[in-house]
Amino acid sequence: MTVRIGINGFGRIGRSVMRIISAAPASGITVAAINDIASPDRLAHALKRDSLRGRFAGTVDTVGGQLIVNDRPLWTYQEAQPGRVPWADAGVDVVIEATGQFRRGDVARTHITHGGARKVVISASADDPDAVLVFGVNHDIYDPVHHDVISPASCGVNALSVMAKVLLDRFGLRSVQTSVVLAAQGWQRVHDTTSGTSRDDPRLGRAATESIIPHDHVSGDLVSVALPRLGEVRYSYYCVPTPIGSLAELGGQTDRPVSVDEVNHAMAEAAAGPMRGLIDFEPDPTVSIDVRDNPASCLFDPSGTQTTGDGGVKVRGWFDNEWGFSHRLLDLSRLVGERKPVPAGILYKTAAA
Repeated sequence: MTVRIGINGFGRIGRSVMRIISAAPASGITVAAINDIASPDRLAHALKRDSLRGRFAGTVDTVGGQLIVNDRPLWTYQEAQPGRVPWADAGVDVVIEATGQFRRGDVARTHITHGGARKVVISASADDPDAVLVFGVNHDIYDPVHHDVISPASCGVNALSVMAKVLLDRFGLRSVQTSVVLAAQGWQRVHDTTSGTSRDDPRLGRAATESIIPHDHVSGDLVSVALPRLGEVRYSYYCVPTPIGSLAELGGQTDRPVSVDEVNHAMAEAAAGPMRGLIDFEPDPTVSIDVRDNPASCLFDPSGTQTTGDGGVKVRGWFDNEWGFSHRLLDLSRLVGERKPVPAGILYKTAAA
């Protein structure tokens, strides 16, 4: 069956999802409707031209208030509140809640209770979703009866979690510390501001292009949710003035001393096998821009691996915080949108496509 997607919020993530689906017409997933307060003409222009992704590969137009993508009309709404969007009229199975504003589980659920969608995937860490599912790490716990509102955590959590899972499964892992260095975000401002950041921390209102800005993101807590065997995870998070490409580092203590070669070999095996499409392995020296348009959750960098004689380990991975994360949103949307549960492991092939 084809899973029909509704996109609520046509910003950076919403448009990335649209581009990915448009480039893969045989993927078994399609966009049926878009809701955004901007006019269809503005949405069309934003999709056609992108400063980071370049020109849209297909055709984009508007007719009679509807967005037309690759000669296919999409239901197009301009509702400010999620509960007012008539998703059922468009036959939407799964809403990707991509506004960044409606992160509370009860609010996101109105896409179902009022709009008529079957499931919701929130494109961010969320408050009180039915489940936090990091694809490739714990998506096999998905319960189609009880999990209607899903959070995939965040792009950084996905990058950290896939590396952590490989280490945990192969060598054991505890006393975990993580660090994420994140490219500039859409909610940041070019100039200092006292409002509009949607965060309470005043540092997040500082000019994005002028500073490295600490961010009290709960990435460590969410890595623990996805992999409870890790126990408590300590974390740090920074936003930096680069346009695209982010970095995740993870350290901890393995059950026995391991070598750098052992760790890198384990990551390479995972990238070629069970984590194919979720971890990419890059032996060449890499900088942040090299990860642009990479669909993996993590581009593993073997040059960053460190080990110590008492079992200490540290690993490094890069990720395109929009593009890779949007692929995981679609992996989860396909999983929860299927009328019948999908066996664990099947969707790894999708992630690699």
